[in-house]
Amino acid sequence: MGHSAGGISCYLHLLEAELGTKRPPFRKAGVLSGPVGGLDLTFLEKADRRWANLCRFWSVEVDSPADRLDFLRRLPTKDILGCVAELHWALFTLIVDEWTIRQSDLGCGVSVHLGETSGEPWESDDKVQLLISAADDEFKDFSLIANGDYAKFRSLLTSSYPSEAAAEEILETYGIFPTLSDEEFTEKFSQFVSDSTMMHKAYRGYKFFKSHREQQALLRGQDPKHLGLQYHYFEFGNPFLGPLRGTAHHGVELIYAFGNFYDALENADQGILQGYADPDQACVEADVGKLAVDMKSIEYQKSNIELSFELQDR
Repeated sequence: MGHSAGGISCYLHLLEAELGTKRPPFRKAGVLSGPVGGLDLTFLEKADRRWANLCRFWSVEVDSPADRLDFLRRLPTKDILGCVAELHWALFTLIVDEWTIRQSDLGCGVSVHLGETSGEPWESDDKVQLLISAADDEFKDFSLIANGDYAKFRSLLTSSYPSEAAAEEILETYGIFPTLSDEEFTEKFSQFVSDSTMMHKAYRGYKFFKSHREQQALLRGQDPKHLGLQYHYFEFGNPFLGPLRGTAHHGVELIYAFGNFYDALENADQGILQGYADPDQACVEADVGKLAVDMKSIEYQKSNIELSFELQDR
């Protein structure tokens, strides 16, 4: 199972198995908010420009790929992190080098070839049992941090689309207008970023596996309804205190799925919402951050504990 960047890595191994290039390292997989292509795909030309910027930053002249790697190996971790911050490299994307990661016209974006196979294509009727998921408002926290406004967003959107009319259609679809309040703009901007960056790609990944497995089942005379595939769309929110309370944000399912917050979820079901306290702070009072809630005013289809157990069972 992988979430976010880990989900992207898991997805790559799944593609190897699905397309028959390598035996899968697992029988079941969960790709949680880690979609096809990650946040983006990069081609070699752009990757080379990044290498050039890195070498320029350190005033180093290296030509061959081997020399570049040797130079990078000798950089202390602290220096690497420092230059990443200075160069504003917020994201590290997959590089389509047409060797290990290749463009594909099968609907999956890329095909993956990370290592040698045993010499025979991998074929099995027992497909990896797969769960793909995403949350309703993946990047609400990013939207709050970005602190954008309509004018900046419209300018960026217009420059990114093939025509101004296409950009205007997106703005209209999401109800993003210059008359919105700051709070309303943040909500709609957050939904656009979540949909375009995560939701669309996660769903596209699900549709690829569904279509590919249906075709394979028909070719093998099997039932195309039994695909070993689930798609989950999480709408439940964070139950704890903080700016993301009630939001189905990036990683919200991890609060429930592994049983790590049993006591806190039980308290939330009783109407006691507690903020995070560092376990090393022994002096923190037990009731710090608690907030009593009128449970009669809130309707739940499931309690937090029930939801946690259900996700763990899946």
